[in-house]
Amino acid sequence: MKIRAFTVISATVVSLSLAASSVEAFPIPGSYAPLFEASAVVPQQGNPAGKLVEKFNISNLIGKSRVLLLTYPKNCTFICPTELIALKKRIGDFHDLGYEVLVLSTDEASLSKDKDASHQAWRMKSDKPAAGNKNTPIGIGDADFIMVSDADHKIIRSYGVEGEDGLALRATFFIDKQGKVQISEVQMNSIGRDVDELYRKAAALKFVEENEGMLAPQGWQPGDAGMEHSHESVRKQVKKQN
Repeated sequence: MKIRAFTVISATVVSLSLAASSVEAFPIPGSYAPLFEASAVVPQQGNPAGKLVEKFNISNLIGKSRVLLLTYPKNCTFICPTELIALKKRIGDFHDLGYEVLVLSTDEASLSKDKDASHQAWRMKSDKPAAGNKNTPIGIGDADFIMVSDADHKIIRSYGVEGEDGLALRATFFIDKQGKVQISEVQMNSIGRDVDELYRKAAALKFVEENEGMLAPQGWQPGDAGMEHSHESVRKQVKKQN
């Protein structure tokens, strides 16, 4: 019995080790964002489904714009549409900050591969609460962000955000123009992200990049002056908070 138990435990350890080896480390601030090429849906005027790009490459954005990359579990579910619909409404604000916004899940990109829950299919469903049957998925409508498909899970593994169920965790990466991750966050899938807070962080990153030596302290909001590297500035900031 002891031998059999040891065999089972050893096999389990080997299995877990192999699973772990297929997932890369979570990119921390200061590290380069893993590059990838994948099928994606990009916005196209007059085409709610968006344009299918078979070989979208994130490296084409590096050096041209900042990148906000959001991973999420699955199309046509529950928290995900609340995030993406809110993001769609503020997408112009992110563009004004110089960000290209990418959202990524393991769903197929093409309508021809999945007519119900692919990126194109989801875009073609109305985002109006009154549209459709109350027991059917709400859509996200025509959105001005890029939707990346990671059907083979390679990207979420390279970013270290594949969950135990094989789906993407709810993770957020702010990537600068040099391709370095400046903010990386991951949370449990039952808690949604706040788009206003995402915007605040996007603006704060732009602020500290463009104002050398300045800091964005607790509570910093777009338009604030920021804080200097000095104890005097800390005291002023704490006084303002009281």
